[in-house]
Amino acid sequence: MYGPSLAAVREISEHPGITVNELARLTGLPKSRVSVLMTRLAAQRIVRKDGDSRDSRLVRLRITPQGRQCVADWTAASQQAIGALLQPLGDEELDIVAQGLAALQRAFQRAQGPGPAGHAGSPPPC
Repeated sequence: MYGPSLAAVREISEHPGITVNELARLTGLPKSRVSVLMTRLAAQRIVRKDGDSRDSRLVRLRITPQGRQCVADWTAASQQAIGALLQPLGDEELDIVAQGLAALQRAFQRAQGPGPAGHAGSPPPC
């Protein structure tokens, strides 16, 4: 799992019961793409689609235990890879990296407002 699928699963884990429309807004993906992703992820038992008790037209999305494990595995692999890249750097270089990342975070916040940050790398398979 990577890219849009991972971003969607992360948002669902942070916002249990989110709708497809809300997820599309948070991820910046078209609603049709989110709908297709959710169908695929539900078939893989990574997310669960539940009906809404008040509005039968709505579908509420929830992460499954398998989906939580995928997010945890991806996070651990990402942290390990980043740690391996940063390990050989000295204090001065680490300070420069930290300053650059802080500037990049501010730029993303200005450009996109609240929402998910993209993730790069090679996540573990789920």
